[in-house]
Amino acid sequence: MVSEIFIRYETTTGLEKTARFRTDETSINLDLRDITIVDLLPLIWCENLETLCLRNNSLIEIDLSPLEKCGKKLRSIRLNNNRLQDIDFGPLSFCPDLEEVSLEHNRLKRVDLSPLFQCANLKELVLDKDVGLTADLLLRSVGSWPEVLVEQYHRILWKSDSLR
Repeated sequence: MVSEIFIRYETTTGLEKTARFRTDETSINLDLRDITIVDLLPLIWCENLETLCLRNNSLIEIDLSPLEKCGKKLRSIRLNNNRLQDIDFGPLSFCPDLEEVSLEHNRLKRVDLSPLFQCANLKELVLDKDVGLTADLLLRSVGSWPEVLVEQYHRILWKSDSLR
């Protein structure tokens, strides 16, 4: 028997809502729901999750840490057209099959790409042109990078731990 999860979220008008998904879903789509706050913790039960979409909402922040548990098969995360000002890619380093990260049209000023260097299959990284990119200086000497990060090399500000 397949069980279900309930993802709770709040809209811009303050309404608390719930979206129901099966735990065997490969795609979770929460696009166009006017979401300002979302609790992704129930995703830890979705071991087959390949795509997570939260496009065209009003998210100001998002906690991706549940992806550390369920992200083994995650291929795509789409967060375009929100109000994100900051994002921690740390949990994405636990997603070895990740191919796409889309964050276009948010309010991001700077993003630390360091965790994405663990995503060997990353093919698409979509960010606005004016977003500053940083990465850990030690990663400069690491041999194999995802090609999409090689293409961004000239834009990355390399930082040592003492400068963070």
